[in-house]
Amino acid sequence: MNSGIDSYRRADTAWMRGNFGISVHWTSRTLRQDGSRLPYEDAVNAFDLEAFAGSLAAAGARHCIFTLTHAEQYLAMPHPLLKKILPGRTTRRDLIGELIEALARRRIRFIAYYNHSCNGNDDVPWKRACGYADGIQGDLDRFADNICGIVEFIARRYGTGLAGWWFDSSYSLDPRGPENTISCDMGDWQFPWEQLTAAAKAGWRDCAVTYNSGLGRSFLYTGLQDYYAGECGKLDQVFSPEELPGLCGHRWICADSPRWVFNAAVQPGGFVPLRFPEADLRKFRDKHLAEGRMVTFNILIDQSGRLSHVIDQLA
Repeated sequence: MNSGIDSYRRADTAWMRGNFGISVHWTSRTLRQDGSRLPYEDAVNAFDLEAFAGSLAAAGARHCIFTLTHAEQYLAMPHPLLKKILPGRTTRRDLIGELIEALARRRIRFIAYYNHSCNGNDDVPWKRACGYADGIQGDLDRFADNICGIVEFIARRYGTGLAGWWFDSSYSLDPRGPENTISCDMGDWQFPWEQLTAAAKAGWRDCAVTYNSGLGRSFLYTGLQDYYAGECGKLDQVFSPEELPGLCGHRWICADSPRWVFNAAVQPGGFVPLRFPEADLRKFRDKHLAEGRMVTFNILIDQSGRLSHVIDQLA
């Protein structure tokens, strides 16, 4: 499980310790305030990145975990490999590159959230096109090469603009962890975590990498990573197994909606209130920051790029 951890040269994560940030799930399924949805490329073209970046800065965020892709494999950037695998899933506007630059001007680091989008039946055309759907009966090595190739292109394109990666749904790729949501027959095939780590760092070796193993889980699919994903479902979340020294600690939690994406039944007036008392959220944040961890609050964002009003309560 921890193969290579003793010899792996980890990224410099000193900046993460005591660092507060915001994450958002802006995806192909995100809605506008009235419940409608623009076509993906139109939404990318209309995204108000200056207002978005300004809101983060006003809240005191020092990093942003921005979702590149979630349930469906779409990327808000030109990407020749994804375009080749499944046309119609990329955009002319390089929104990701523009976001990185807008945040950098405000001294906010950009961490890329990436999901392989092969969970259940969220994106069946993608599962078939990328090679996951047929499992061991198809070509899982091609699937792994596709995922690593997509990540490597992004890593090389943005270089030092990517402070880190937060890889989700590891449990749909590897049955060894505490959760298993694999939806194809993988037989004895093993996902090449080392290859993905190398791809993620192809543009900058100090780009920090983590693989999420689930709520309250600190299981390592590979020792070749730099910090813990730290997904919490509650403020007093207990993590297991015991975290190893050397890997930076992190706590990530949904501050408002536990559904992550602004796409469920739209509430009157749009966004929802904080899930927890404001004082309790502040206590959670301050405690973990003081103990040297990074803390990230996920909040809702609509398709225009407007952040939930709760961000004002987190400043």
